Amino acid sequence: MNPWGHFKTITHHKLLVMIYCFRVGLIRQGLLHDLSKYSWTEFRIGAKYYSGTHSPNASEREEIGYSTAWLHHKGRNKHHLEYWMDYSGRDFQMTGQPMPTRYMVELCIDRIAACKVYHGKAYTDADPLAYLNRSRDAKLMHPRTKAQVVEILTMLAEKGERATLRYIRKEILSHPVACYANLPDQAEHPEEKDFAFLNGDALKGLANELETPFYLYDEQTIRDRCRQLFDAFSWNPGHRQFFPVKATPTPAVLKVLREEGSGVVCSSAAEMELCRACGFEPDEILFMSNYPEKRDIKAAAALGCPVILDGPGLTESYAELGMLNHGVGLRINPGGVFRFGLSEAQLDGLKFGFTPDGAVECIRELQALGVTSVGLHSYLSGNTLEPDYYPEICRSLVSIAKDLTARTGVRIAFLNISGGLGIPYRPEDRPLDLKAVAESVRTVLETETAGTPLAGIPVYTELGRWVTGPAGLLVTRVNHVRNGFRRIAGTDASASNLMRPMMYQAYHHISAAGKEGSLERSPWDVVGTVSENTDKFAADRMLPELVPGDLLKIHDAGAHGYSMGYQYGGRLRCAEYLLGTDGKARMIRRAETTADYLSTMIF
Repeated sequence: MNPWGHFKTITHHKLLVMIYCFRVGLIRQGLLHDLSKYSWTEFRIGAKYYSGTHSPNASEREEIGYSTAWLHHKGRNKHHLEYWMDYSGRDFQMTGQPMPTRYMVELCIDRIAACKVYHGKAYTDADPLAYLNRSRDAKLMHPRTKAQVVEILTMLAEKGERATLRYIRKEILSHPVACYANLPDQAEHPEEKDFAFLNGDALKGLANELETPFYLYDEQTIRDRCRQLFDAFSWNPGHRQFFPVKATPTPAVLKVLREEGSGVVCSSAAEMELCRACGFEPDEILFMSNYPEKRDIKAAAALGCPVILDGPGLTESYAELGMLNHGVGLRINPGGVFRFGLSEAQLDGLKFGFTPDGAVECIRELQALGVTSVGLHSYLSGNTLEPDYYPEICRSLVSIAKDLTARTGVRIAFLNISGGLGIPYRPEDRPLDLKAVAESVRTVLETETAGTPLAGIPVYTELGRWVTGPAGLLVTRVNHVRNGFRRIAGTDASASNLMRPMMYQAYHHISAAGKEGSLERSPWDVVGTVSENTDKFAADRMLPELVPGDLLKIHDAGAHGYSMGYQYGGRLRCAEYLLGTDGKARMIRRAETTADYLSTMIF
């Protein structure tokens, strides 16, 4: 029992918080901060378990399995994220709710003060951010709150205390968010996204001629987006685009992409054979396989295409097969936390790529085999609408390129900033301005490489979802309607046609042909035919009144849709059609039959 030591510690902490709160203008919060720690319920626990270097609450948890002091404290102090935990949505899952700005700021200040108290003279401005990264706090926070906290603590680590407090006072607290409703985001006008490249009677007329479900792709949209991509990066003479075949492995689509100047990324022997059949030349095919199988390696060797090494242990076998003679790149995983704008990605758990030190070892192995130049590749986040992602991944690769050149003398031949740019699946999402993103990449390159051998280096992209995602619809028909605890529309499609909602709980907008733009809506579950409760395209989706026979469009299904299909439950994959620039739809893949299903079975 050390009541005096505990009193000095909590008072030291409170005074630090009070000073910081006063500096940013939170006078009342500074005065009231952590007063409950002086109550008998909390103070006696702090005195009993006091050590000076370890939280008394943590010590109490270690002894009895929970902390009575913390249970008392968290419900009386709004600067703790646990105060803002609540049940959300119809499924009543416990999740973090958005914190009002002033309490979010107090949380950051509280963390700074706590690190100063416990770390003493060893404290640095990077400590609060490091604590957040290794704690469970970031996992519990609402994404919007987390983005704000990460922004503040990153600024503290990079620019110091004075600049950060000034930014909090003049920017963050000058534009506060008073409170958020305890509800999921709702689109202001969901009906605006109902319209696609084919709508209403035109789509219903087509569907009456075909068997639902089916995929429909729009050729003009694919061509337009390819042209936008090449125009955005036209400032880089060496720019090349490689479409990831896994996104849409459909010959008619791949042929359109090649006509528009795109190459492809393949990860398997089957994908390479598909692309050769579509007319792609070896130098237009980039082979990048994660833990490749022998048959995939042999196929790439026979083809003679450029390769991206995804990790150690491949150099010698690739060299023996002559695979390093057509251009080679290294996939890089810088590790730690990758931040871009208000977003971040944890990289330590990724199974992909070389660490920077591992890349040095690989380059030296390659140099011993006669390789004098390599490209660098990195893919660190998927489906992001954050415009800073491409510029920051470019900045990261430039920094790594400089380090690798200094340590090995290797020439860096290209920077492959890969894919990861998302599309606005939800009505409230705002699409990326690809032209502006590309200009930001240009600014980073010109600034970071000026006067170095990297100046003017070619930039490669691997945009898949961005190119074909908005160009595809899954068209399905309502077969059954049930009204019980929930209103359910059963369709003739299933996860065998579109797995993303079942696998990732991914959102795809859904609209009813002929009812686009309807303002009269109620919540519906739109479900598939597989006997699994997770086979749902949407839950509680605000849709017009649905009846059997209604035709539904599942939007933005042009990438990672058909390609992820399967045959679980004997459900067969559907046909694909391409809506040509002449306005006519033609079949580009027939629907599977029972004969296809049985063809590989041995009776």
